[in-house]
Amino acid sequence: MKEPRAFLSRSATGLSVLAAALAARLAYWRLQGTIPLVGDALEYDAFARSLVETGRYLGPHGEAATRMPGYPLFLAALRFAFGGAPAIVIAAQCLLGALTCVVLVDLARRFVPEGWAVACGLTAAFYYDLIVPSAAPLSECLYSFFLVLSVWALYRSEWTPLRRALAFGALSGCLYLVRPEPLPYILTATALFPVLFPKFGRKEMAASLAALALVAGLWVGRNAVIFHRLMPASSVGKSVGYLSLYLPAAKMGLTGERHAPPETMTELERDADFAAAYKALAATLTGAQIFKAYVYNLLSILYPFLPQYDWTYVFIVPFWLLGCAVAARRKELWPVAGAVLCSLSVFTFFGGYASRYRQGVSPFIVLLAIVGMAAASDAAGARRFRLWTSSWLGANMLIWLFQTQARQFALWLRAASWGH
Repeated sequence: MKEPRAFLSRSATGLSVLAAALAARLAYWRLQGTIPLVGDALEYDAFARSLVETGRYLGPHGEAATRMPGYPLFLAALRFAFGGAPAIVIAAQCLLGALTCVVLVDLARRFVPEGWAVACGLTAAFYYDLIVPSAAPLSECLYSFFLVLSVWALYRSEWTPLRRALAFGALSGCLYLVRPEPLPYILTATALFPVLFPKFGRKEMAASLAALALVAGLWVGRNAVIFHRLMPASSVGKSVGYLSLYLPAAKMGLTGERHAPPETMTELERDADFAAAYKALAATLTGAQIFKAYVYNLLSILYPFLPQYDWTYVFIVPFWLLGCAVAARRKELWPVAGAVLCSLSVFTFFGGYASRYRQGVSPFIVLLAIVGMAAASDAAGARRFRLWTSSWLGANMLIWLFQTQARQFALWLRAASWGH
């Protein structure tokens, strides 16, 4: 792979990416305005307000563990330091999103030459799925930051193996406190330390797991004290599992009214009730119907309309898939590809059909796409690569211009394929 000439120093590159990413996020925020607190955002805010005002971690109806604590702690810190204005949260997230792009540039340098690493940072700066979370009072922006930072620390070759392992474990613990779905990826990556890194052994594995347990254990221990039982994540896992099957099944006309537990139930009783509801629902469906429902979830997560056509996402999809193929042969990319695979898999079964579920791992989707671009450029030659990418970009611009018709066709195709 030919190393392109570096026109800027690394510090100048970082500042340029930071400025571009921050400007894009602030511009989007100005155009969209501040999103009102509804749904998940309202619940996050309630936990944060409870922390600041009462010193207790409670939800809008007195729930103690329906949300992981990472994002509410972030909101509470901002509220304590700067007040509760929603603009404070969005401004902080715009900066955090821009910093994520800068860290991603330095991480990309471990896998591709400098020119491609800069391209990775600039792509992330203007990538729609990374801009939107900065302007929304939801956990995706904070999740992306800890995801990139944890893997960046793991690949800091200037550090000792023990320091890298400890940093990865501690930062992965912070990532887990924001959302629990990366746990299988974190544990698998840690188990593969000796395979991924020549100087890593059992000591580094044990140190990383200890750091992870120390951070995540604060939440697990708190829940054990309150609920008198082991609850490593949130108290809504069973309800999310039920909805992840019910919602696509309902869309396909395979089931009837949505299950609703009695309001007098505690949060743990509600979760157990949803577990029974899931079993009852699954018993009414065939194996093929259940499979089809989960495929519907996965395809919806990958859906390109939000409802606007996201051409930045569709443009990098073929390169992302090529990057995944490259990652299969380059074990140093396994943690990056594994994080994406794990997140998409978990949300398929414990999330449902929402395109925003891919946003948290979008930094690594971009990084894998850049790896794929670099491989395609090497294989096809710079001239043919530029011709192909220009044509593909033009096609996406054409679809964007006629996105209303394109979305109508996509909806027709979905109805024809899924029976609704």
